[in-house]
Amino acid sequence: MFKRLNLFLLLIFFAVEVLSAQNVKKIYLFFTNDLHARIGHQKARFLNPNFPPSLGGGASATTIIKSFKAKAQQSGDIVLLFDSGDFLSRTSDLVKNSGGRAMIEYMNQMGYLAAVPGVEDFQVAGQRWDDLASLAAFPLLACNVKRESDNPFKPYAIIDQNGLKIGVFGVLSQTVQYIDESEQIEGYQFLPELPAARKTVQKLKQEDCDLIIALAHLGLPYDAEEDYQLLKEQDRQNLKKTSFLTSMELAHYVDGIDVLLSGRMHRGYDQPWEDPLTHTLCFQNYARGSNLGAVVLHYDNVHKAIVKYEYLSEKSAMLLLTEDEFWPDPEMAHFIDSLQTVYHADPDSVLGYTLNALVRSSQGESPFNNLMCDAMLEATGADFAFNSYNSLRQNIPIGPITRLDIVDALPFANQLVVIKITGKMLKDLMERSVVGNFMGVAIGGGKVVYDPRKPNGRRIVEVAIGGKPLDPQKMYRVATSSYLAQGNGGMTPLSFLDDQFFEYTTLSVRDAVMQYIKRHSPLKITEDGRWVRK
Repeated sequence: MFKRLNLFLLLIFFAVEVLSAQNVKKIYLFFTNDLHARIGHQKARFLNPNFPPSLGGGASATTIIKSFKAKAQQSGDIVLLFDSGDFLSRTSDLVKNSGGRAMIEYMNQMGYLAAVPGVEDFQVAGQRWDDLASLAAFPLLACNVKRESDNPFKPYAIIDQNGLKIGVFGVLSQTVQYIDESEQIEGYQFLPELPAARKTVQKLKQEDCDLIIALAHLGLPYDAEEDYQLLKEQDRQNLKKTSFLTSMELAHYVDGIDVLLSGRMHRGYDQPWEDPLTHTLCFQNYARGSNLGAVVLHYDNVHKAIVKYEYLSEKSAMLLLTEDEFWPDPEMAHFIDSLQTVYHADPDSVLGYTLNALVRSSQGESPFNNLMCDAMLEATGADFAFNSYNSLRQNIPIGPITRLDIVDALPFANQLVVIKITGKMLKDLMERSVVGNFMGVAIGGGKVVYDPRKPNGRRIVEVAIGGKPLDPQKMYRVATSSYLAQGNGGMTPLSFLDDQFFEYTTLSVRDAVMQYIKRHSPLKITEDGRWVRK
């Protein structure tokens, strides 16, 4: 009797499990953020600078998504693809030459279901959103962005797939209102994120959505544990923000969000961060198309909840798009190539070759520092050039130099400017560059000798320009970046100069470097003693 009872209970348990499994749907959720128009083939120098593996970009991502769409058609599962902002880029020829249309065409081809605009997207496309929104086969979502005339952004969208009603909304950081390109946001109003998100979530609940997904261009922090401790301390002191939120704060303060897909910060999360109170699952990729976010959600239709999640990789919510693991889809690869051809943007085109590694440095001189400033001199015919060490963000190894290499190395599209100043002011600027623990600036066209043991303001002991001692009374033409010319980076005196002392070129510093490489390849850039420390 006892054995029969056990068998009976086992059969009941098995039946319940079978019925429960029938009520659970699999949702294959794919997501991107901070693509910055990186959709093509690229080298993963962050993995190995000398022998970087090849990444297949959007074509490799297509291979993955297509395979699961094929499975979903047979099983009745759901496949979703979203983007959390900054899919455009100020430094991409593909974006500049197409006005942003190329990226929308790509996202249409990929099958995105929704996207939120990012801060950099507004810097690029602010007054062209009507055109881009009409081209997009998917909604652009931003619940806290308003415009008096027809708004190209919807607060939310509802996606019906295989019996599930999925509500998706977008929210954009209020910091967008402080971008330098103020003309790009003219006519738009950016509301505090918290009340706008709460209102939208409440609306989606009233629409009886089974699942609510947030596309939040707010950013998860670099250190989740540290920032959550700060958040708990804010709660303890009853200090609650309503605007300028992070994605973590949005997930913490807004109840009812099942999944939050974050963008804006370029730090990827292998596993989601889950808020202990709201239980919102928060995901975020690394930037520039190196990986594809992927997670499988198991959704219980009866209990209206995510009962578990799992990864497509062994232990990460991100798939590194290496070509040897995910061979690029030929159709998508051809489509991306056609976009680059139509819009005259080939990031893999070779500009030239270098016979020695172009190494950057945060002090004194180095081959890449010298190349940058020599390029600025040649492009302007100036007497002297200087730029911030931070302008350069990546070394370039021996061998071919592509356009993408230079875009990565010089990610800021700062304009090349010539200022007319006296030798006395130039020496003062060099003094400012070595105040305290500062280690100078990259220079070209002259020689600077400094002694860090001397007091501030008296550390520059020698300056020569064109092989001749600096003349304090002489007017020199000095090339620099628009960032420094505006008085940033400690160059405060420049902000007080009249407009007549500035010559604005049509080139960026990056343009000048590209032109120099083309003219002087193969390069053999060496150190020549232009910065001397006593």
